[in-house]
Amino acid sequence: MRLEELIFTYAEAMKARYGRRVFRVGLSTGIECPHRAKGGCIFCNPDSFRGNYQTQDNSLEKQLYIGKAIIRKHCDAERFIAYFQDETSTAGEPEMLKALFKTAAADPEVVELVVSTRPDYVNEEILTILQGLVKPVRLELGLQSIHDRSLNYLNRGHSFADCEKAVKMCRRFSISVGVHLIMGIPGETLSDMIETVQWVSAQKEIVEIKFHNLVIYKGTRLAEMWNNGEVTQMPVEEYIELLSEIIPFIRKDIILSRLFTSNILHNDLAVDQVNGNKTKWLNALRLRLEKKNYYQGIMNPSPYHFVRTSDG
Repeated sequence: MRLEELIFTYAEAMKARYGRRVFRVGLSTGIECPHRAKGGCIFCNPDSFRGNYQTQDNSLEKQLYIGKAIIRKHCDAERFIAYFQDETSTAGEPEMLKALFKTAAADPEVVELVVSTRPDYVNEEILTILQGLVKPVRLELGLQSIHDRSLNYLNRGHSFADCEKAVKMCRRFSISVGVHLIMGIPGETLSDMIETVQWVSAQKEIVEIKFHNLVIYKGTRLAEMWNNGEVTQMPVEEYIELLSEIIPFIRKDIILSRLFTSNILHNDLAVDQVNGNKTKWLNALRLRLEKKNYYQGIMNPSPYHFVRTSDG
């Protein structure tokens, strides 16, 4: 059985929407995440998610040109998503951001935009700008967890209430939402993680999830904690087992566009060796789901009504 028969993958979603593969081009507004000046998230190392062409003060047009050329070198690409993935992409001056978003939307090969940001940097002015673009747009939120104790542990600098507020605003503006979730935050139980995906599944605006295992990167507060023996790196095998238990609770039409923290093996930033590769991990997840006779949505009633049971 193919993994695509067990979960709703990004590739399948793009094929259904556009009839072909569509590739994300990473873009930067050039604005550093404002939370970094306040200490930042304990897991964040910007070098783990930025492309070189995004850090060279290139104009947005040049970023698009270089990014598309890199993708074309390896793939038969014709259509692209302008992905403002770098830092907090709504933290700038609104008129400047509007100009950047409009430039990306005007590219004839760009079919949609994804704008990644923090929940506490979502406001009506930004949503009005996004709503007015000529291409479809999705707002991507760093939710990570619905549990405030976990957000505090990660030093996220926002609460779950900020996430709820941001999603409700997107609902009013008819803007779809994607979320980043970290599985394996120290102190969280499997029940806590399931509760997070159940809340996500209950929000009709949320159409995409990007999962991350909590990789410990050098140069972060989390790495200092690792050096002091306060935290350990979760083995990939253990993380795969977690995913196999979590996926059945996810609404079946939500796109699972990422299952593992990206770029783990493409640099030496992680403090510990990560065994295997993405192909091997995905196959292991497929086998685990098959063995359990699990698939996305099997434990998610429709429509789903979220009821919180923990103290968060």
